[in-house]
Amino acid sequence: MDTDILNEQMAYYRAQAPEYDEVTENAEELKEAYARARELLQRMGPYEQVLELACGTGTWTQVLLPIAHDITAIDAAPEMLTIARQKLGNAHVSYQQADVFQWEPRQEYDLVFFANWLSHVLPQDLDAFLRKVSRAVRPGGYLVMIDQSAPSSEDREIMTEGEGGSLYAHRSLRNGEAFTIVKVFYEATALQERLAALRFEVTLHHLSDLFFFLSARRL
Repeated sequence: MDTDILNEQMAYYRAQAPEYDEVTENAEELKEAYARARELLQRMGPYEQVLELACGTGTWTQVLLPIAHDITAIDAAPEMLTIARQKLGNAHVSYQQADVFQWEPRQEYDLVFFANWLSHVLPQDLDAFLRKVSRAVRPGGYLVMIDQSAPSSEDREIMTEGEGGSLYAHRSLRNGEAFTIVKVFYEATALQERLAALRFEVTLHHLSDLFFFLSARRL
């Protein structure tokens, strides 16, 4: 685990929290893919216990509300969690500040969900992360992830290569402050194979040329 780059990644998202929703809402390539993802997600459930990793400002937490009795939403950035609480009010959500890389599941859930998080996991940490997440899914429960499997033209302009298949992206805030974060584009079919080895039955939806929705039932 590259501690320096992961610390910088966390610092970026803490600093970006006030700008996060505006940036994502204005990204044209996301709108159609996310609309399809919301439809797919809301067809699932209902679920009693739901865990959302890297919940950010609560954008997807809000989508989960109609299909979940109780939601545990985890994020490393207190600034993100503050915005999520403001956005969702007194909804049935328990927020926890925790670094997902250090977090360990203490119980099993009916649904474990994360969006645009796996691409921030370094290749050398991927298998350990998936094993950890699998332990949080009860037998018969689901793991759902939404992410990007290929870079956009804009991504290619800000990407650099590291060792061991790692990819990094350079991101800037409105004030010009610059950060480097992990950005790895995992092939959805390769993830399907890894999850099958962990005894998941996987269904894969391609949301666009760049984004996928992966639903996996633990056997």
